[in-house]
Amino acid sequence: MKRTMIALLVIIAIIVVGIGVYGYSAYSGSSQNGTLVIYAADSLATPINQTNAQFNSKYPKVTIQPTYQGSSALISQITTLNKTPDIMISANAALINNKLIPNYSSYNIQYAANELVVAYTNKSKNASQINSNNWYQILSTPGVKYAVSDPNSDPAGQYSVMMLQLANSYYNNSTIFSSLISDNSAITSVANNTTNGTTYVINAPTNENPHGDLTIGADAAALTPLVQTDSIDYLITYKSLAQSANLSYVTLPAELSLTNASFQSDYNTIQLKQFSDANNSSVVKMQPIIYGITILNKAPDKQLAEEYVQLMLSSTGINITQSNYLIPITPAILTNVSTNLPSSLQSYIVNASATNLP
Repeated sequence: MKRTMIALLVIIAIIVVGIGVYGYSAYSGSSQNGTLVIYAADSLATPINQTNAQFNSKYPKVTIQPTYQGSSALISQITTLNKTPDIMISANAALINNKLIPNYSSYNIQYAANELVVAYTNKSKNASQINSNNWYQILSTPGVKYAVSDPNSDPAGQYSVMMLQLANSYYNNSTIFSSLISDNSAITSVANNTTNGTTYVINAPTNENPHGDLTIGADAAALTPLVQTDSIDYLITYKSLAQSANLSYVTLPAELSLTNASFQSDYNTIQLKQFSDANNSSVVKMQPIIYGITILNKAPDKQLAEEYVQLMLSSTGINITQSNYLIPITPAILTNVSTNLPSSLQSYIVNASATNLP
């Protein structure tokens, strides 16, 4: 069994025990036309486009308007610019809990997982030498160009910089974060010593000022072509994006790949302060990479939105998720802070109280 799937079993093992084989019925509904506005993480563009095509095969008169961007940036459009999509799909499910519930949405459905890798091509500098033990040394070699996405707007960037801080303790090397991030940008990490041990707050200012060999891009998907065209050598990104782009990649240790909820106590020692030099700064906590879906409270077409989410959670949607190198969470999980789940979605979901997920 692949390590990824073993890690996922840690997340969902409690779900499977006691409920047996979970059946999925085909989605159904009566809406024949309308417009469905979807905000989705940039890393989901391909599977969401495929889901859109599947939905339109049943409802050809429905106009689907997807917007793909970093999840934090999309959620900010909802909370600060009063945008009202029908559906929000975040690459960090915790952002829905922390920023949308209860004012903008009422529930959060965790439906897929991903992991971090270091992506590259055979033309990347030192590509023949890189492995899961020395990847951070390869990236810190002068002249090796590497990238992360923007931690102020994209969960992939948030996961990446927090992972690099965690790598310090995993490899017992206090210089990894500084050599790769703080020495080449305005992003810093501050240690706080408490009676329970040391915790870290990573500060990402509005102007992150990447320089040297570090590139910071708007989102992980936008950075992928830079690796493919050899503009950069390495990219810390989602495994699904690396596989979709046919890139080589280094599989990170389980503690650092962010697929395994059993390491949550380690993750709890690290958090990220976005826009740390601004009055509207917010804190993101380190979590396993879990994707979440919600329908907005003021969604213009809730019926269409519910039917679309049904499709995503059905066997058809699960196949689309899996074929795009994401790890389906089946059945999907309703977080503990959620309320008012539509009855049409209840058969696809279990409550987080029956699992070990937050």
